[in-house]
Amino acid sequence: MAAAAGPGPEELISLEKLLGLKKGNKYGALEERKIPVLQTNSGPSLTGLTTIATHLVKQAKKEQLLGSTAEEKAIVQQWLEYRVTQIAGHSNKEDIRIILKDLNLYLEDKVYLARNNFTLADILMYYGLHHIIAELTVQEKEKYLNVSRWFNHIQHYPEHSQAHLLMCREKGDIGEIHSRLLDHRPVIQGEIRYFIKEFEEKRGLREVRVLENLNSMIYETNDQTLPKCEQVMHGDLNEVLKRLQAANHRILTLQQREQEERKLQSDTLMAGEKQRLAHWEVFMKDQYNKRAEVDEEHRKAMERLKEQYAEMKKDLAKYSSF
Repeated sequence: MAAAAGPGPEELISLEKLLGLKKGNKYGALEERKIPVLQTNSGPSLTGLTTIATHLVKQAKKEQLLGSTAEEKAIVQQWLEYRVTQIAGHSNKEDIRIILKDLNLYLEDKVYLARNNFTLADILMYYGLHHIIAELTVQEKEKYLNVSRWFNHIQHYPEHSQAHLLMCREKGDIGEIHSRLLDHRPVIQGEIRYFIKEFEEKRGLREVRVLENLNSMIYETNDQTLPKCEQVMHGDLNEVLKRLQAANHRILTLQQREQEERKLQSDTLMAGEKQRLAHWEVFMKDQYNKRAEVDEEHRKAMERLKEQYAEMKKDLAKYSSF
């Protein structure tokens, strides 16, 4: 495992090409640590990788590489300091293993160092780790899948890919070009694992949001909808109860009136029937009396007829004797 490269003019030259700046800047190195120095034509020289890189980004008017929000700017600055203090010049294999392990853990749920945006931190971290990642074996790349995935994203970033290929050609780094063209198995595995993890997280977040919405709906129903419904139902039920009581009272009144009318009709019918019975008795009594009178008159008339026939018979007897 190779030592991490210290910051040098090569990185700044590659950064110039990436940013589309014209050549013309002169770079030097300060002290044994080879701290890069930029000799400017219109002011004092600039010292330090982070300072010079930030100056080049602003010169190219690509401030978005420094972060779009306050949080992203803080993250970019943090990783630039990490690049200078932790990665530059480390030759201890154990230190490099810890760096790769920590970076692999950090990139577990991120595409770039500043989460989802490509920034200057990705560029300089890529330059600092380039020789380390390039010399990793396939098994080591599989061990640090998230780092391999991130490294693949950076080296295939459109502008950065072209600039870095030029740098590799100038340095004669044919092995790096061959690795980028043919050794993609760890990167593909990293992409697949990242995609699966991201999908599961999004699905989990979607289910959590659904549950939160349901929970919010339940709370809203319990706190607002149900009391309103109870209030409305209580008022409506009271109104319905009043109407039912009024309707019941009217029905009772109608029933009482109907009973009174039926009783009156019954009494009238009973009185009429009694009166008709009385009339009928008087009528039958009169008829009986009249029949008795008729029978008496008939008897008397029969007696008179008998007397007349008897007299006529006597008279006929007298005439027959002659």
